[in-house]
Amino acid sequence: MMRLDVADGFLSFMAAFADGLRPDPDMHVDEWADQHMVIPKKSGAAEPGPYRTDRTPYAREVMRCLSPTHPCRRVIVMGASQMLKTQVALNWIGASIHQAPANILALFPTEKLVKRVSHRIGEAIKSVTVLNDRVAAPRSRDSRNTIDTKEFDGGTLHLATARSASNLSEISCRYVYGDELDRWEIDVGGEGDPIELAEARTSTFGFNAKIYFSSSPTIEGISLIDKLYRASDQRRYYVPCPHCGHMHTLEWDRMKWSEDLSEAWMVCPDCGALIEESHKTQMLAQGEWRSENPTAANGATVGFSISQLYAPLGWQSWANLVEKYIKAKHALEKGDKGPMQVFYNTRLALCFDAADERVAADALKKRAEAYPLRSVPQGALVLTAAVDVQGNRLEVIIMGWGEGLERWVIDYTIITGNPAEDGVWQELDHLLQTPLYNHYGKPMAISACGIDSGGHYTQDVYQFVRPRRRRKVLALKGASRPGKPVISSKPSLVDINWRGRAEKHGAELWIVGSDTAKDWLITRWNFSDGAGAIHFSQELPDSFYDQVTAERKLIRYRKGHAISEWVKTPGEANECLDLCVYNLAMAQFLGLHKKRPNEWEKLRETFEPINGDVFSLPDNQDTAQNADQPAQIKNPVKASANVSAIPSIKPSKLFIPT
Repeated sequence: MMRLDVADGFLSFMAAFADGLRPDPDMHVDEWADQHMVIPKKSGAAEPGPYRTDRTPYAREVMRCLSPTHPCRRVIVMGASQMLKTQVALNWIGASIHQAPANILALFPTEKLVKRVSHRIGEAIKSVTVLNDRVAAPRSRDSRNTIDTKEFDGGTLHLATARSASNLSEISCRYVYGDELDRWEIDVGGEGDPIELAEARTSTFGFNAKIYFSSSPTIEGISLIDKLYRASDQRRYYVPCPHCGHMHTLEWDRMKWSEDLSEAWMVCPDCGALIEESHKTQMLAQGEWRSENPTAANGATVGFSISQLYAPLGWQSWANLVEKYIKAKHALEKGDKGPMQVFYNTRLALCFDAADERVAADALKKRAEAYPLRSVPQGALVLTAAVDVQGNRLEVIIMGWGEGLERWVIDYTIITGNPAEDGVWQELDHLLQTPLYNHYGKPMAISACGIDSGGHYTQDVYQFVRPRRRRKVLALKGASRPGKPVISSKPSLVDINWRGRAEKHGAELWIVGSDTAKDWLITRWNFSDGAGAIHFSQELPDSFYDQVTAERKLIRYRKGHAISEWVKTPGEANECLDLCVYNLAMAQFLGLHKKRPNEWEKLRETFEPINGDVFSLPDNQDTAQNADQPAQIKNPVKASANVSAIPSIKPSKLFIPT
């Protein structure tokens, strides 16, 4: 912008107007960075001083795409840690302030990261001469240059967290930078996709807008950066083999190393020669980005993926990566997937998928046994039930429990209807009071039932369980924090009287440690017999097996912190897994996990008499009991429309173990 030595408002206006008419400069971001950018010593960088793109040749094309003259609108970098993501952003921000100033919105997952990057930007501004006289000086009483706001000639740089919807909606910007997308909240303040909210800030700038998203990936099927990269033209960096010249990408599965881990080599996929890491500098300089999806998004979105295998000499060596991999592998063999996920995400820039380690649905289906649903097989001595409340149905699973918490899926039923209507709950009540018969003809009642109250029908659940506490029909809700017990030691009173106090005899809410229960369940899916084993009926639908295996335990980021939790791919159903969790909670509520062998033996004598007649039936049961049960109960994909047709026995005649 033209500088004036006199205070003249008209001349200042005309100078600014002239600057606004001047077209964007032709200097690309990488050229600007080589000419102007300085990496300050205070930044803590390993190589402070004048920035040199030749040190990381793979970053040049990324900065070219971020230049104002490049036709793309959105640039995606799915990269490993400490490779290029943040420095490219700093170069782009600096070049934009200097050459094509406009409002800039930079978004980060946490306040801590906002402060860290703001400090780096501040130090860069001090070190870069062409920026120093364009950005407001940082003075204690000058709000134009703070941690989250830095004003400059022609615009303002806003730094904020992506966790607040207001941060994504208040500012109109030409440039948007989103850092570490996979640590963002998936749904910001209940207002939807944070990426769409951020991009909406550029809508008034049309094709002049430029958006840069970067992150290391996390979990396959959930990773935000992976989703964006797949929608891009998917560029990967190809380098020549120093022996035969074949262009290829550096892949982990072609890495070889010495027995003592002191040396590592890359194998050429064409000639098979071992490539020494000393060749890397030459290879990187002669490398080029190639698109693997060139027709995607009509060129509006370009995407780059790069791992630490491309790190320049002196940064992360191949031998060091091998050492980290071996440590992660040892942890994985002990059941700890965390280090391997970190290696995949932050070193290889790959999504981590534990699908090969989780139990496949078809493997469980192959183990299904020939007992019919709504019959109790030998060994099942106590029955529990669990109910999941959906918008148009109730899903019910009845589970039979034996010694050592061996368990059988006794029934899987769907009651269709609006949970806001009394009729649906009446059908459920009838179903819960209808006895089931074991192979000895002994009637068995459901000892406890848990109903999920965490959805949109919380009050309807409370209304149902309130008069049924003596029957051990409980309202359940998943714990908001991990590490909680399978079921809480005591309930919370949720009914409030007119004085604002909890009613002692009102509805109760029991908290379930869902992640703890899933840890117990998933580690025992492969048990086919004995303590902890689970048995399936051949009458269960395929969807049951898909749902009980729908989740994986992986590392995710919440409010910037890495946590281990159970996750599922968006769109997949997992109601049956939840129902298995609630049944386990009911089993522990009844204290089945603490029963001694002699206590199980007493139950066995009651329901499975050694000298009893296996074909005997109760006096009030006719031969129809051996026929098929009504379709709505036996078929888990239909509503139980005619439950009144099911013969019932008064609860007083049933033995209900506690």
